Amino acid sequence: MNKARAVILLAIKSFSSLIALVLLMVVIHEGAHFVAAVIMRVPIASFTWFDPHYFAPVFVSGSTERTLGYKVVSYAGGLVTGGVLLAILVVKGEWFKQSLYRWLLGFYMATFGFWQICQGILEGAFHDMYIAHATNILSLSYCVGYASAALGMALYWIFMPGVKGLLIGKERQD
Repeated sequence: MNKARAVILLAIKSFSSLIALVLLMVVIHEGAHFVAAVIMRVPIASFTWFDPHYFAPVFVSGSTERTLGYKVVSYAGGLVTGGVLLAILVVKGEWFKQSLYRWLLGFYMATFGFWQICQGILEGAFHDMYIAHATNILSLSYCVGYASAALGMALYWIFMPGVKGLLIGKERQD
């Protein structure tokens, strides 16, 4: 197989894996909110795509008083998703060192794992701000999320063999 074809195949495979990972993250994130609400017996008025609406939570009622259940449910989505992604990286670390494609998949997982943990903290601790600015990709909460994703990228780059190391190792095998 020539190099151009191999690069195109890697790009297609990597991009489709990225899309699948993002969809899986959304399902885990929102599912964690729902499961946490059920476990904590927080009554759910409705469950919409990006935000479960509880009976009279702070962003609906205007009340600054929140119960433990609401806090746990708000934190759960990002913390569970980020925890799952980073746990997979730790447990299966050797698997991500075997090829450039797997290294890229791990890179995505580290990036989104740190971003999801940050989103969980922001969603739980600063829920009003998080919801109010959810559609503005330049808001403070998004910028903090971008910084945490960059931290995940940097740590992955430091602790895993870099792309250059994988390519040199592959050339030696050929």
